[in-house]
Amino acid sequence: MSHSSRRRRERTFSRRLEPGAAPGTVAVDPSAPPPIMTVISYGPDEIREQRLIDLQELGPLLHQLPVTWVNVDGLGNAEIVKQLGQQFCLHPLALEDTVNTHQRAKVDDYGDVLYIVMRMVQGPPLVSEQVSFFVGQNFLVTFQEGLEGDAFNAVRDRIRKKRGRVRDVGPDYLLYELLDAVIDGYFPVLERYGVLLDELDELAESARIGRTLDELHVLRRELLFLRRVVWPLRDASLSLLRGGHASISQDTQLYLRDCYDHATHLIDILEIYRETCADLRDFYYSKLSNRTNEIMRTLTVIATIFMPLSFIAGLYGMNFEYMPELHWRHGYLMTLSLMACVTTGFLMFFWRKGWLQSAEPKLSSAPPVFEPPKK
Repeated sequence: MSHSSRRRRERTFSRRLEPGAAPGTVAVDPSAPPPIMTVISYGPDEIREQRLIDLQELGPLLHQLPVTWVNVDGLGNAEIVKQLGQQFCLHPLALEDTVNTHQRAKVDDYGDVLYIVMRMVQGPPLVSEQVSFFVGQNFLVTFQEGLEGDAFNAVRDRIRKKRGRVRDVGPDYLLYELLDAVIDGYFPVLERYGVLLDELDELAESARIGRTLDELHVLRRELLFLRRVVWPLRDASLSLLRGGHASISQDTQLYLRDCYDHATHLIDILEIYRETCADLRDFYYSKLSNRTNEIMRTLTVIATIFMPLSFIAGLYGMNFEYMPELHWRHGYLMTLSLMACVTTGFLMFFWRKGWLQSAEPKLSSAPPVFEPPKK
């Protein structure tokens, strides 16, 4: 799927369920990729990692080690989603939200199982996918849409190499690490958008305004999409931070503060970038308006100069028989001299008024007026 079609699908969605459908109906997108299932079971002294071909292979891996993480990459098979729901006692309403990938970030507590939805982003060009988390007493199940690549590789590497404390604690800490990886994945994306904004700012004086406005419009639209994603992400992080969920221990809640702080930081960055986009757009429109005024002023000056010249040419072009200068030997040179004098007079008048000077500021290589004090 191309980036442009992906962005169009993210801006608009169509709900696959008919109005009045039974709650908990799992209806997958026909164009969704088939699921790729991997499982990682681990404890302090042992780890097992396997790619599942059939869900029957999952049974022997459960309950043998303290934590089991099942990751499903692709939502193109409704039966697999339903079977996993039965295997881990996942609520049908949560499974319905899992396959309907237009959800906002949220946290739903279903007693023994905690359901969390967030979006993982890549770009620019901006692409995103919904990630669903189900955390229970000794398991964690994650569902991804099937976008190439994810932010979980660093977490997988820490589990394999037993770095950090993830191997010594329960699935709630693994949930924290995955949520933190998703949220931290926004920062490099925003850094790239910041670089694009700086480039557009530097090109403000030299680039073609029409092309730059198109690029700025796309950039602003993608930042607006990110803002719509990050605001509920902060609310979901705050819900986890407040506690009260049986699947989240008090020790893990201390770490969830980091997710909330990062989400708040993302919102601050996005607000600054949106204001920068608005300022650049206003500057470009002002520059475009000034350029239009420059063109209109030039055309007005030309038209004003030619008005008396047209009058003189029209006056001596009437071809009346008894015109005084009609048969004068030097009449032609006199008429041209009169036109030249009128043109020169108008140009001198416009120059004294300052109407021939451009309103566009000139780039200067002189040092700034205000220089920082030297230490």
